[in-house]
Amino acid sequence: MKLRAKIKKYQYVLFFNQLILSQVYIYLLNIINNHIMQNLKKLLYIIISLYFVVFKVQSQSFNIYDEKIKLKDHNYNLSQNQNNNNYYNYCKTVKIENNINELLDPIIKLKSSEILRVSFDILSNESHNYAYTFIHCDSEWDYSDIPQSEYLNGFYDNYITNYTYSFNTLSSYCHYEFSFPNENVNFTKSGNYIVLIYDDANQIPIATKRFIIHEDILSIQVDVKQTSLARDRETKQEVDFYITNHNAIGITNPHNELKIIIQKNDDWNDIITNCKPSFIGKDILEYDYQDEISFLAGNEYRDFDIKSLRHYGKNIQSIEQQIIQDQKIYYVQLQQDLISKSKEYEFKYDLNGKYVTSVSENKNKNNEAEYALVQFKLKTNKIDKDIFIYGELTNWDVLPEAKMNYNDTNQEYYGFLFLKQGYYNYQFIQQDNNKSISYLDLDYKETRNQYSVYVYFSPIWSNYDRLIGIGKSTSNGLN
Repeated sequence: MKLRAKIKKYQYVLFFNQLILSQVYIYLLNIINNHIMQNLKKLLYIIISLYFVVFKVQSQSFNIYDEKIKLKDHNYNLSQNQNNNNYYNYCKTVKIENNINELLDPIIKLKSSEILRVSFDILSNESHNYAYTFIHCDSEWDYSDIPQSEYLNGFYDNYITNYTYSFNTLSSYCHYEFSFPNENVNFTKSGNYIVLIYDDANQIPIATKRFIIHEDILSIQVDVKQTSLARDRETKQEVDFYITNHNAIGITNPHNELKIIIQKNDDWNDIITNCKPSFIGKDILEYDYQDEISFLAGNEYRDFDIKSLRHYGKNIQSIEQQIIQDQKIYYVQLQQDLISKSKEYEFKYDLNGKYVTSVSENKNKNNEAEYALVQFKLKTNKIDKDIFIYGELTNWDVLPEAKMNYNDTNQEYYGFLFLKQGYYNYQFIQQDNNKSISYLDLDYKETRNQYSVYVYFSPIWSNYDRLIGIGKSTSNGLN
């Protein structure tokens, strides 16, 4: 790659500079021995030695920067929080999945045989030279600021060579896939990671996805129950957890050395941080509070089924072909949604906000699935906050294209997303002027949610947050 050639060139320059300076060093010493007084000889010896020390430090410093510049050359902002992002509208359906079960969270164990698969579509009838690299992050998804050589083995940048063109579809696209760890690259450190997909020709980012690599050192028991406080029992769920085997790694100060994050439904916008143990025993750390670790329960996710565009699936009002911007596409209208106001919980199966691509007919979902412009509708009076479609289908993010507009005539909000065939979960959220978000539906204590507890080890001498244990549980069965 261009970058590696540039690095090689600098290495040769450094080598020849060192060679020339060493000859100068020998020449000056000869002059000193023959023509200069002893005191001046010592002074010059010190000056020359200091020059070599400074040059060596600069050389080492350059090598460290050299590893980081590989990321900077991608025109990628490492100073911002690292999120799931699609940087261009032509990049669609970016998924990172466990190779065994696509509904599992994107988590693998360090130095195991577990594999994650990344796939995405580019709305084009031509292929491009895309590549990927990895960025290590701290527990809060900020750049760890450590060189790639400290957490990667193998090639830091790799081309994506597995791609297929769409076949017999109205919308043309190219489907790309790659899996990792692989024979070209693997990982040496646990923690939070970003996989960065970029256009190698233009050195621009295309997409980023979060994933996690953990070590199975701690034993973590997670209990989800009704909150201890009577006023919240109908709307909240409490998470208590207990850590054992913490002595195996030499934790001496759990309050300062452990960073705890509790997450609801793989949504990094719905987390609780800065948890401290309520009790420290010889063999156990307890995190059992009445109200500090409790979440609004929410409601089950809404859903729709566009696995078939020949027959109406769940929550589908109409399917037709339309010409939009000189392009024939599928246009799908969902049934009108209502905001839940009932005090009674209604059970329904969901994917906790996720989606799966799928085609009912005997077709390959990777390159034979269609794309459709899907219209969402929400019947309600106008609200003084912005309303958005939300879930994995929006990268668990508040996207401008997912913002809904209000139709005064129909007294409803409406919005559009361009989506691949499959089964989708979604919710409606509102955002105020302070950018804080909340769900429109009521909260029900019975709602089935998944909770994850992430435990990071970050002693004062360490330069990264090491993920040493994960515990999971659900609220299924709460009454």
